[in-house]
Amino acid sequence: MAEVNIKIPCWYYDGCNFRLDNPDCRKTCYRYLKMNYLIVNCGKPDASMYLKELIPLEIDQEPFKRLGQIKDDIVNFVEESKNLYIGSYDIQVGKTTWSLKLMYKFFDRIWGLTPFETRGYFVYVPEFLSNCMSFQYRETPEFKEIDRALKTADIVIWDEITSEVLSEADRKILNMYISKRIQDGKTNIFNGLYYENFEEMLGKTLSARIKMSEQVILNATSEAVKALIKSKSK
Repeated sequence: MAEVNIKIPCWYYDGCNFRLDNPDCRKTCYRYLKMNYLIVNCGKPDASMYLKELIPLEIDQEPFKRLGQIKDDIVNFVEESKNLYIGSYDIQVGKTTWSLKLMYKFFDRIWGLTPFETRGYFVYVPEFLSNCMSFQYRETPEFKEIDRALKTADIVIWDEITSEVLSEADRKILNMYISKRIQDGKTNIFNGLYYENFEEMLGKTLSARIKMSEQVILNATSEAVKALIKSKSK
């Protein structure tokens, strides 16, 4: 796993009561080092403590409200072994960002109670499945770390799981991990484009897993979201 990267700005900095006593506080702050470790090792290549602000359109007020409720109660959500599917009818409307916000909030709530270990993991499903086709890659230390994280992390984000029709081989790979996680009481956050019939894309077993999860569907279009962001920046 990656080491702590103390070059990443601290998201607690502005409200911290101790930073003035230690101008080089990131090197010694246990909270910063722990959160930094959790995020750097969460599987997202460009992981950052900072995520973009999401502004709901009127059509998505209720979905945003529900996702906010889950975020505020994320520890109980995980402890109760719940699963979530965040879907949308268009791309770039906030599915991935919301998924990460939920996982980061979990980190924020449990950092003081956990050793330096992977508690949440992000996997971009199309890339992961492509890599799984390579026997050489499956023998690398990198893949073995990913394999362990997908089996043991409290939360796994399955990003863009409904982005394309999966082959039978792909379905077997995902079903192996997801079924075992559900059996072990681990939380999964799925996201991707929403379709009425998941079975055609994912197969019977995986589609049943998503249907059994709580579903929150974002209705906005990417053009509407871009227009809203542009209007707010003026």
